[in-house]
Amino acid sequence: MKPAVQVLSTTEIAKIQEASLSILHEIGMRLPLEKVQSSLKDAGCTIDGDVVKIPPAVVGQAIKTAPKRDQVVLFARDPRFDVSFAAHDPALACMTMATNVIDPHTGVKRPAVTTDLVKLVRIADRLDFVRVNGGLVTPQEIPGKVNDWYTWASCIKNSVKHITGGVLDGRCVRDSARMAALACGGEEQFRRRPSISGWVLTLPPLGIDPGSLEALVEMASLNIPAIVSSGPILGATSPVTMAGTIAQAHAEILACLVVSQLTSPGAPFVYTSFARGMDMRSGNVSMAGPEFAALKVAMAQMGRSLELPIRMPAMLRDAKTLDAQAGFETGMVASLASCGADIMDSMQLDMDIVVDYADLVFCNECMTALNRFNKGVTVGDDHIALEVIRSVGPGGTYLAHEHTMKNFRDELWHPELLERRNWERWEADGSRDIRTVSLEKCLELMELEPRDYPPPPVRDEIDRIVEQARLDYEA
Repeated sequence: MKPAVQVLSTTEIAKIQEASLSILHEIGMRLPLEKVQSSLKDAGCTIDGDVVKIPPAVVGQAIKTAPKRDQVVLFARDPRFDVSFAAHDPALACMTMATNVIDPHTGVKRPAVTTDLVKLVRIADRLDFVRVNGGLVTPQEIPGKVNDWYTWASCIKNSVKHITGGVLDGRCVRDSARMAALACGGEEQFRRRPSISGWVLTLPPLGIDPGSLEALVEMASLNIPAIVSSGPILGATSPVTMAGTIAQAHAEILACLVVSQLTSPGAPFVYTSFARGMDMRSGNVSMAGPEFAALKVAMAQMGRSLELPIRMPAMLRDAKTLDAQAGFETGMVASLASCGADIMDSMQLDMDIVVDYADLVFCNECMTALNRFNKGVTVGDDHIALEVIRSVGPGGTYLAHEHTMKNFRDELWHPELLERRNWERWEADGSRDIRTVSLEKCLELMELEPRDYPPPPVRDEIDRIVEQARLDYEA
């Protein structure tokens, strides 16, 4: 049996689902795009300015046409790295849009630049349990309006894995798709295997900005998976109670699901939520508190009740450095979230605005342990091993037994970086802490060449798309 964590009962999930449907039908959601409002009106919704009231039947139809977990694949440029949701096999994804890095050579925090982004993408491309790549940092030397274009170009040119990124608007979706198509061999290949997905963030309470809504429509039209998240803050942009926040966040995601499925029935849709709490003393949000962990489990349950693929943030620590606090926050949130989430956003510190190069390797190591934990316990005759116990008998040893040699690699997790040697051997090896060990491994990975660098003509064409966007948006 595999481990399971629940904070909501079946009855409570149904009650929250009912409340979310009431929110959409009776209160509505701001959907400020005329073509979206027109299609919603045709479907039977009520329009009052920018606020759309969506009947339960319309939501039900969207749930029916949305592809289920076993039908969604996040395709990679290299098919070896495709991500399937058919079975629960949790892994990491690069979170996006941090603004600072901890320099791997000086240890000093500084603004992130494009060279950092390229290095981080290449490192993530080499880590086995980072299955979805992306722009961990947003280069701060790039003008804000075209930041997404530069980030997409850097990711697409330096990774063969599936990539998720921010999309400013519909044009950004189209240009990102053009870049990805160039890298994977043409538009026909991209249509069959779209190798990118885009973030769509709602604007709590009960809204979404026009650019994000336009991007959602464009992704559905192009069959690009939409990673849709509501990220309310308890007591600020949603009720301070977790149940109220879950109901509101779920309603916002359902509204986006309706838009996606009305645009293109069967468009791939991934459910996620950054619902989080606020530290009422400092005014800062918390991306790693116990409320955050409970909300990740609850929101994953709500998404799973619809049979949708689940992506949840799980390693976005409040800690400023890779210290004991970061370790505790990683263990608490990620352990709980991994039981319900298929993909977990990770590898950021300081409430998701700082990236430490060493943290990529550390999070990957943690994920190997969580992956083993989620395999659970296999119970069968060979695993109960009654005959083995009988043959060894009281006072014997299993160390040299054939059963041990046959099964120990599958049953026992063996870390690559975490310390298990005795004190003397660890001390003789330099008494290095986990950040030091992780950084050393990270520096080794930085020296490796990309797996499959697109040829110069492709890279040049990708850069031309970015440059044209810069000229147009700065005009």
